[in-house]
This record gives sequence, C-alpha cells and structure tokens, in this order.
Amino acid sequence: MKKLKKEFDKKKLLTYFLFNILVIILLIINTIYKINEKTGNYVLITLLILLLTICLYLLIDFIVVIPNSKSSLKQIFIGSSLLLSLIIITYANLYFLVYRIKGHKAFSFSGKNLSGDDFLYYSITTFTTTGYGDITSIGLLSNALSASEMLVGVITNAILMSILTAKLIKKLNN
Repeated sequence: MKKLKKEFDKKKLLTYFLFNILVIILLIINTIYKINEKTGNYVLITLLILLLTICLYLLIDFIVVIPNSKSSLKQIFIGSSLLLSLIIITYANLYFLVYRIKGHKAFSFSGKNLSGDDFLYYSITTFTTTGYGDITSIGLLSNALSASEMLVGVITNAILMSILTAKLIKKLNN
C-alpha cells in the first residue's frame, strides 16, 4: 500500500485564513452584543473549546508536515502566522466569555470593564509569556485557561522556531 505524502498547500492557508476571519468576527460580535443568559455563554465556550481543539490539531499537523514540505518559506511563514493568530484570537474569545460569566471573579484589572481588544492583548501577552500584570487571571477557570495558553505558547514557539530555522538554513545552503 502506497503512503500518501502530506504537503502544505494553498488550501490549508485558505482554511487557516477563514478560521481567523470566523474567530475575529466572533470576538467583534461578543464585544458589541452581550448575551444575557449564562446558558448561551456556556454553549459558546463549548464551541470555542472545540474550535481550540481543531486549532491545536491543525498546529500539530502543520508541525509534522512542514519539516519535509517543499513549500516556499513565504507559505510556511504565512501559515505559521495564521495558525498562531488563530490560537491567540480563539483564546481571547474564551477569556472574554469567562469574563462575561464570572465577571471580576475571573480577572483582576484596573478600570471599569474589559472588552474584546483587552482580551486580545491579554491573550498575546499570555501566549508569549510576557505577562505585564495589568490584567491578571484570578479564578480557577481563567487560571486554567491562561496556564494552557502559556504551555501551548512556549511549546509552539520553541518547535516552530526550530523548524523554521532549520528550513531557512536548508534553503540558504542550497
């Protein structure tokens, strides 16, 4: 039986791009419209966790396919950027919904309220493990979510940097 060789192509880039559009629209909608019932928020959290699982699957697939891929460096950089932004924005949506449900019991911050862009910022600082401390998770759910994003960020950054560096060196040597 012949093994199918997986390759990174433009269809995957389009898939990553469309998922990004979906989570950006969801973050904007969550910022503008407030769902008053907690049930709707829990359903959205469940859907976002499912989407995050899909994102992590796509990331693992990307990490497995890229080392042997003949794709251009441009495609690889675009793909990794789209995947990272997809994960970061999905986490921002999750943080925002946890905040909607738990309120000030989930996050500590200065100011009256947090919005979608605040959680996008928080997600970026958490993913990169920068953590300035201006927004801090304090509840069990928000702490678990933040810890998972930190782990995903550290592992992903280390693996992607090594893969991309190896591809770049290989390209420069040829």
